[in-house]
Amino acid sequence: MSKTAARPQALENIRSLASVIVIVSLLAGQTGCLSTSVPPVGAEGPAFKPTSDERRLWDQAREEERKLRDKATLYQDPILEDYLNQVADRLAPPEVKGQEAIRIRVFAIKDPTLNAFTYPTGSIYVHTGLLARLENEAQLAVVLGHEMTHATHRHALEFERSARNKAIGFSIASIAASIWVAGKAGARAEEGDWRDAYMVNQIGNILVGLGLQLAFIAAVNGFGRELEREADEVGLERTVAAGYDPRQGPRVFEILKDDRGDDRKMEVFFFGSHPRLDERIADMKELLSTRYSGVGEAGRATTDTREFQMRMRVLARDDAVENIRLGRFGNAEAEVKKVLDLTPNDPVAHYLLGQIAEKRMAEAKDRAAGDKQLDKALEEYQLAARLDPRYADPYRAIGILRYKNGEKDEALAAFKRYLDLKPDAPDAQQIRDYILEIQAR
Repeated sequence: MSKTAARPQALENIRSLASVIVIVSLLAGQTGCLSTSVPPVGAEGPAFKPTSDERRLWDQAREEERKLRDKATLYQDPILEDYLNQVADRLAPPEVKGQEAIRIRVFAIKDPTLNAFTYPTGSIYVHTGLLARLENEAQLAVVLGHEMTHATHRHALEFERSARNKAIGFSIASIAASIWVAGKAGARAEEGDWRDAYMVNQIGNILVGLGLQLAFIAAVNGFGRELEREADEVGLERTVAAGYDPRQGPRVFEILKDDRGDDRKMEVFFFGSHPRLDERIADMKELLSTRYSGVGEAGRATTDTREFQMRMRVLARDDAVENIRLGRFGNAEAEVKKVLDLTPNDPVAHYLLGQIAEKRMAEAKDRAAGDKQLDKALEEYQLAARLDPRYADPYRAIGILRYKNGEKDEALAAFKRYLDLKPDAPDAQQIRDYILEIQAR
């Protein structure tokens, strides 16, 4: 989307967020202080039963999840979904697996930002951007272990009770986060960066615009320093118990800090907050030097599996497409190169490198830099076409670049090949018109 096109949408989204923020309903009927210290699921036996206020929270979570799934785009890969849930099942302790009331399930949301959040009912949502950033299965286990702990240790209930005891209303935390996100978007718009303002509001509109209070608290604010630290600590404990290398714990948060050279980094979520990541790295390193000193060094712990690499290969490639669309070329390039490390002859990955080079060519500050990116784009498109002669998209891209560069014969050949391979393409008529123009000279 162009900056001009994004501008009115960004302003409209900012107004939408502002209108939602003022609609607040404080919890009524304070009944005295409720205990914020609750036992984890399974600690009192195999038949866990939520408390009355917890059941209300679960009802809210189910309704929120219904709205979320109606609006958010889930990443459609049934084999990946099974794999994520197999890892989660490996992490879940026996006292949790045997419960009927709560069920741990993992889903991927198609979104290139660094985020994951959990509903108190056990549904875990992980953004493709976060999954694509991870390097191995042990790191995935660290993330899922953290998120799972939020559900099994009933952090939403503790957080809600704490808010009630302070008589501030549970929704205040999410409203504060909403104001912060809207403010970030407004600041970006005032700076003229409409693309980032639009991006932030698209994310915010799903959670804030639909009133998804529980998801917003989990995704943006987190459940407070102590509960988040507990989630990291218990999550790492479960990672070790499942046979994974705990040394990957701090590495997770180190790689999430890397903006990969993108000055458009706009991570408003908990997993993208640098100050919080610094705290978590320090906490993880302390655990490694004390409780888990020497664990994993003998080589018996699992760091990675081929299944992780294969399942993340296409996901990373798909996430790169989203990052290209948002102008986050550093992130996109890193994801594509990860794919090519596994499958160097992937024609789609080479095509995407061509797309990145072409976008960088348009933003080049001088002719020499632009020409360098043009050569790179053509090289990658041509390689993609050689790797898969039936792959149409590289021919279209080659034709347009050749046409713009005045190389009409080369453009004509590429356009004809594109139409041969994809005669019913949505832009077929446009390409036929280009061919007519070339032939009419």
